[in-house]
Amino acid sequence: MNTQKKRIYQFCILIIVLMQIIALTGCNNSRIREENDGVQHLVSENTRGYYFDLYTAKSKNLERKGIIELQEYNDDMLFRVENGGQQRQFSVQVFIDCRQVPIKIDGTEYNTFFIDAPENFGRDFTFQLAEPIDTNYNHSLLAILTAGTDVLTNEVNFEMSNNYSIAIDHMLSFGRDNAMAQSEYNIEKTETVTGYQAAGLLLNTDTREYKRTMPGRELKLPAGEKFSLQYQVGGYEDCEEVAVIITIGLEQSNINNQDYILCEVENGELVRGIVNINAPQQEGEYEIMGWVIKDPFDADKTEYRPLDSSYRFTLNVE
Repeated sequence: MNTQKKRIYQFCILIIVLMQIIALTGCNNSRIREENDGVQHLVSENTRGYYFDLYTAKSKNLERKGIIELQEYNDDMLFRVENGGQQRQFSVQVFIDCRQVPIKIDGTEYNTFFIDAPENFGRDFTFQLAEPIDTNYNHSLLAILTAGTDVLTNEVNFEMSNNYSIAIDHMLSFGRDNAMAQSEYNIEKTETVTGYQAAGLLLNTDTREYKRTMPGRELKLPAGEKFSLQYQVGGYEDCEEVAVIITIGLEQSNINNQDYILCEVENGELVRGIVNINAPQQEGEYEIMGWVIKDPFDADKTEYRPLDSSYRFTLNVE
């Protein structure tokens, strides 16, 4: 074998080895087009066109009432994603006690797990928490499936939406007699909205006037600049306290120097306040999204329904 042929042979072997390494180690974006067992739970009443659920192998076909039971922090859990009608890109994020945490899928760690789902797609994904948590306490467990994560609000002409995700609140139980982990944050100082009534979460870029108006499609800022958003949250008759989390580019954002904020919303009150946030240091376009969790640290709450989200809009960091 001459020198040139030998080099070509070595180069081919190197390419094959690199491809095998990539296949084994995975990446931060999962492009799923196999292991598809089809749509099983989508029904005509589902106006979203997609489905999301979270369970363990033991509880999959049982009534769970919002409780996930584990023995160890890294025991297997499963989430199921189904998609109908059109191709969609999804992301899955997991939060423990209202803080985003990494998860492991097939041995690879993800802060945010992405799925490119073809039409009529359905699959169970097995995952574990990647970092230890205190199993002497039970914890709030939030799982969020967001649709259209490859879409930017400032680039589309259809109506802005607060109906782009399925966010499910659970209690992660390590023992029925365990106390519930509690927040170390203080309640935010808020004002009660008296001019009108609404329910859910609204984020608005206009901090000068307390009006219930839609945010603009785009907010332009220099990299790293601090900015403020007005929030209006509450209007619920069935809870006394809510937590608000905000993500920028599908990663949890620090708000008011905290991971999340807590607000009192007794007697169905709608309250308002201001959050301060730092724009990302890297130039680019990021979707801003928010969710509200009812009574997040109450072990005795009676419902674990999908959570309300804010209207999403684009942060353009220049």
